[in-house]
Amino acid sequence: MLLATAPAPPTAPRPFPVRALDPTTAVLLLVGAIWAFIGAIAGTALLSTAGAPWNDVILDRRGVAASAQALSATARNTRVNRRRVFQLTYSFTDAAGIVRTSSSVTTNRHLVAEARTNAPLAIDYDPRQPARTRVHGERASLVGLPGLLPFGIAALGLVGVALGVRRARRVRDIYVHGQAGIATITATRPTAIRINWQRVIRVDYVFETITGQTQGRTTSRTPPPVGAKVWILYDDRDPSRSVPAN
Repeated sequence: MLLATAPAPPTAPRPFPVRALDPTTAVLLLVGAIWAFIGAIAGTALLSTAGAPWNDVILDRRGVAASAQALSATARNTRVNRRRVFQLTYSFTDAAGIVRTSSSVTTNRHLVAEARTNAPLAIDYDPRQPARTRVHGERASLVGLPGLLPFGIAALGLVGVALGVRRARRVRDIYVHGQAGIATITATRPTAIRINWQRVIRVDYVFETITGQTQGRTTSRTPPPVGAKVWILYDDRDPSRSVPAN
């Protein structure tokens, strides 16, 4: 925050420095992006190894029974409920007489043993997309709907990013085009947010406009003391919208 003893901010339109973003906005953007990235990666990896839950919904509705010939059983570097996941590969002939090869995942050791002897397997397949299959009596997804939880985390991350972008655009608009004024710090209060182990502080201030005294609020890691005067920038059409100058 720029103390009032410093020169006044340049006239509008003024350049927007990235440091003008308040810590809360920065946290929303950074943490939201991290959650979205990690959630998407973890969800994609989980579905690729444990199967997609919507495949079971589709096969429950329109799955067709068929007899398949087991080709192989390959161990995956994944465990579900502490049990090794295996990929069973098999071939079958669909209703159109076309021989197809497909696979599904399982933790059933009995099925694995049968597949390794190339025994016949009863399967269900989707006539509209024959590559979608599962062993009859098994589930195409080993984790079910909880397998979508990482995508829920990713969605929350995207919400955080969206809120951060919205706040950043508002801050930028006020900073670039706002009217300069001098505000007095009236209160400071620690928040639950930390950046680099440093507590983020909520800062309340008041300033005078042609419509009277107006209150504002921001966050800072190094706020001036209560009673200090600082430069702020506000929207002259709506003085309640203000940001500190930097």
